[in-house]
Amino acid sequence: MFRLFKAKPEKIPPSVAPLTLLPGSEGEHFLQQKYGTTQRALRFYDKQVLNYLSPVMKEFIARQEVLFIATSDKHGDCDCSFRFGRPGFVRALNDNYLVYPEYRGNGVMASQGNIVENPHIGMIFVDFFASTVGLHVNGKAKLVENADLIKFRKELPQDVLAEMNAEGQFRPERWIMVEIEEAYIHCSKHIPLLKKAEKEITWGTDDDGLKRSDFFALHDIPLYHRIGGEPAIQAITEALTLRLLLDNKLRPVLDEINLQTLLDKQRSFLKTAFGADGTERNLSNHENLREFYRQQTHPRMNELLLDMAITHLKETLVDLDVPTHEITRLFENLTLKKSA
Repeated sequence: MFRLFKAKPEKIPPSVAPLTLLPGSEGEHFLQQKYGTTQRALRFYDKQVLNYLSPVMKEFIARQEVLFIATSDKHGDCDCSFRFGRPGFVRALNDNYLVYPEYRGNGVMASQGNIVENPHIGMIFVDFFASTVGLHVNGKAKLVENADLIKFRKELPQDVLAEMNAEGQFRPERWIMVEIEEAYIHCSKHIPLLKKAEKEITWGTDDDGLKRSDFFALHDIPLYHRIGGEPAIQAITEALTLRLLLDNKLRPVLDEINLQTLLDKQRSFLKTAFGADGTERNLSNHENLREFYRQQTHPRMNELLLDMAITHLKETLVDLDVPTHEITRLFENLTLKKSA
């Protein structure tokens, strides 16, 4: 577990810094010396930190229903999440490895995506209901499909095999296997003691009501902000303008317009339609929205050319992964003719 490196306290030149086999990062050792906590830290390392799971740690994990995890991608951009399951849903395979299931979720797979790029993972189990003790487990993780986990059959607990063979929402999509590098206590003194209440859990549901998906009222926030604001508008504008100028039927008309003017007008339309002013344009006003886009492209553009420009707009939004339902909402109005 222990990494060999040179510590760099402020008063010791790096060239003569002592070697150490202590757990933890160079940064934490630097700060321990800077703020005078070295002796306290050494006592903690000596008494509390292991590079494997002790028998009592494994028993503790077998009782937990909640796991908090921290991962980062190859650039160091971080994500913190949590996993829930029935007591003991995280299983220690032995002293050096544990696995936890990945059930059906929202499909984003942020934590799993980070693990694909960067295997380092930080985990903490917290017992809010009895001991008010936490357990940190840090290590290297990898994704393991159900079929591949069976290769470890001799070490797999029977309940893991049963869960892999389950049907419906209780069957994991895959597993995360973690090789233990550090395991240590999070002391009880600041952890609140909570009382557990009964709650009916609907596993694997897509029901927004049960999920309380709009608890933070994000549906009330204009699309402009939800897709990333000005940088997103700029990316869409540049991609759309290039598409328009590469269309041989549109280019003769658009060549009458200065390139910067065309960019500015496309940006103006997108910002207005996506609600940059805080409220999205009234999309029920079919004639105005379609006519507004005509003005931002070329006032003398006929209906056929306007439809071609609108098609390029749609393809640009699709290519840049603007949500499908937002594109549909916008184009239900843009594709209606002025006489509608």
